[in-house]
Amino acid sequence: MASMQTVRMQKNAGKKATVNSIGLGSPATWIIKAFKDIMICPKLAVFYGGLFTLVVYNLWTFLSQSASLHDVAAPLVVMVILILGPISAISLYDVSRKISNGEKPTIGSVLKASIKSNGSCPSIFLSILLMLIAVTWMVLTPLIYAVFTAGSLNTIGADQTIIQGVLSSLTNGENTAFLIVYSIFTAVLALIAFMISWFSFPMIHDQDVDPLTAITTSLRAASKNALVMFFWILLVGSVVTLGLLTPYFFGLVIVIPVLAHATWHAYEEMINYLD
Repeated sequence: MASMQTVRMQKNAGKKATVNSIGLGSPATWIIKAFKDIMICPKLAVFYGGLFTLVVYNLWTFLSQSASLHDVAAPLVVMVILILGPISAISLYDVSRKISNGEKPTIGSVLKASIKSNGSCPSIFLSILLMLIAVTWMVLTPLIYAVFTAGSLNTIGADQTIIQGVLSSLTNGENTAFLIVYSIFTAVLALIAFMISWFSFPMIHDQDVDPLTAITTSLRAASKNALVMFFWILLVGSVVTLGLLTPYFFGLVIVIPVLAHATWHAYEEMINYLD
């Protein structure tokens, strides 16, 4: 059976990644560098940010106008951002990498590198893994709701869907146990997805390593710099929320490229390689 490893993956198989400890001031440096990258290659940043925003806004419009899906429009859009963001940011990672290496990025070379990287087996594996996490959240949500509402007065009405029942419990605060458990469950899954994807996609694009190496390195980096990670998650969540609150989600056109470039610089600062 033919090997699924690329030549570059075989070449980098002996490399070991080390994780640096960084301070709380690092995210500010990442963002400053991100803006510098955007100024050097603004067309690709606007193209990527605009395309991402267009996809998310059209998805939101479709879901919010759907009779059967409008109740889950918000969580599904958030899920898509969590999954699609790291996957589709490869092109901007390549821009930052080329700039850091003293090269001049062009739209053609960057898109070519992005297509090659996203089409690789490790990237596909990571994408499927993130989707499985999302499916797990969707499948277990009604099951958790059923466990905490069985035998109680807080049951689903004849005119309610189970999603409406879940949303009702979350908003009216009547089922405190469900609210606590479901919030923890959702937060844990979101944290796992973030820790897995934070540096996995940049590492695969940079070194073409296997997915297991990328995942374990990303987990080690996130765990070693947990305080910075939680601060970064809070910052990312805040600016993405602000972007979603702007008309037509227009703020995402700037927010998403900044976060993508900043993620690359976080990866550069945190991960080193030893032959």
